[in-house]
Amino acid sequence: MATLKRNYWFLDLKTFFGTIDHKQIGLLYMMFASINLVFAGYLALVMRTELFNPGLDGVATPAEWGGLFTVHGTVMIFFVIMAMGAGFGNYLVPKMIGAKDLYWPRWNNIAFWMLVPAAIFVWTSMPPIGWTAYPPNSEIANPAIDRWIIGLIIAGVSSVIGALNFLLTIIHLRRPGLTWKKLDLFTWAIVFTSLIQFAATPVITIALVMLFFSRTFGAPFFDTGFGSNPLFWQHVFWSYSHPAVYIMILPAMGLTSMLISRFSQTEIFGKTTMILSMAAITLLGFIVWGHHNFTASPNSPPGWFFTFTTFLIAIPSGVKTFNWLLTMYKGKIVIDIPLLFGLSFVLGFVLGGVTGVMVNTIPLDLVFHDTYFVVGHFHFIIIGGAISALSGAIYFLYPDIFGRMYNRTIAYLHLGFWVVGYILTFGGMNVLGALGMPRRYVDYPEFLPNHDQLILWNRITTIGAYLQAFAFTLFAYNIVYSAFKGPVVSPDEAYNIAIPRMWATDEDAAIMEEAH
Repeated sequence: MATLKRNYWFLDLKTFFGTIDHKQIGLLYMMFASINLVFAGYLALVMRTELFNPGLDGVATPAEWGGLFTVHGTVMIFFVIMAMGAGFGNYLVPKMIGAKDLYWPRWNNIAFWMLVPAAIFVWTSMPPIGWTAYPPNSEIANPAIDRWIIGLIIAGVSSVIGALNFLLTIIHLRRPGLTWKKLDLFTWAIVFTSLIQFAATPVITIALVMLFFSRTFGAPFFDTGFGSNPLFWQHVFWSYSHPAVYIMILPAMGLTSMLISRFSQTEIFGKTTMILSMAAITLLGFIVWGHHNFTASPNSPPGWFFTFTTFLIAIPSGVKTFNWLLTMYKGKIVIDIPLLFGLSFVLGFVLGGVTGVMVNTIPLDLVFHDTYFVVGHFHFIIIGGAISALSGAIYFLYPDIFGRMYNRTIAYLHLGFWVVGYILTFGGMNVLGALGMPRRYVDYPEFLPNHDQLILWNRITTIGAYLQAFAFTLFAYNIVYSAFKGPVVSPDEAYNIAIPRMWATDEDAAIMEEAH
């Protein structure tokens, strides 16, 4: 029974549905995100398989194409990356601040289970509108669009509940003596992530309600015939969706700081500047949305302002990158799987950042906008970056979660196929965009310039996608098989492997050891 309670509690239905234990809810988020990743990854492979050769191969039809990339993008953002960040927040934050649980344990359970019907609504929609849902495309008569909207509204409410719960937990339930200055960087990352969610998510939720009323009751919010600005939805959408990038990336930054510090066996270099850089990213993330509209309205609001503020956000991002490298420089590095995945995050983040600077330059954006260059830029940060950090953190916490150790050989194979795969896929997308291939197209006909090169780079991109899928298959096998057959690690050994060295000082580690 003790073994079941520790490792296989999810086999008990009463615990599975009714748990208010923060670690178990964290694991539910992780399992939910993993299932969604399989689904969203399958959709990505369908699209890449169709694009392997020019012409229509029948893998996906033009009628299906819009639904494929809409649901792929939506599921990856809301039900994979954000859900996984919430999972690690649940699992780690109470441990790191010495709290028994989150401030609202039952609301924590409710917030998670709200995501299940939300995901079902989105999975069963396949709306042909693009994940940005620009009117008038999103106002066509199609019940799939209504299901998609309802799913995202539910997900938005869940996100706000979770954000408020994290903030109240960190503010009110910290152990005595744990000042804000002493908080670890992952907890700080959850603070700033929650602030963004609490401030920005209601914006898109209200906008989706407006879109639903417009579709269902004929409300004139986005109808230019009633004098509405045709760019109204774009500005509202991106005023949420650019901060949402940092909802996805900040927890990964916090986990990367944890991994690099732990395996460099030293405190993170410049902890105060790391906190200030997250604060700057949070603030600037709210005022740069207009760079998504350079081709729609480059002078209203003024394009120069959004170019300037977006260049500014590169400064705190650079501070974090150099601080990670300096932490390793002054530390005693222990090469292990979690650290290497943390460095994979840094690589993906830098590649995505460099290409982001390029699309922030208005003359270049006029060329690259709506091409695969933008797709490659975004995926380098979110997939090459965030997914790498999340994978490394799962390996790091594996002994504590399952009481067993994973297979290191398989983990190294996972890492190798993963890094090569995402570089080929998203680097290939950057090249395709530079060659002029537009995004969201089911085919690249012969009359396009550079057609032979488009064939070559689409094939390279597709091969990279399959390498990523193989890497994830190895990962899933390793996690599941090792949970039952891996070498047993006692609870105390698991704790010593995964937990105490997350804290910056020996004093904090001793307090956590006593609490354990």
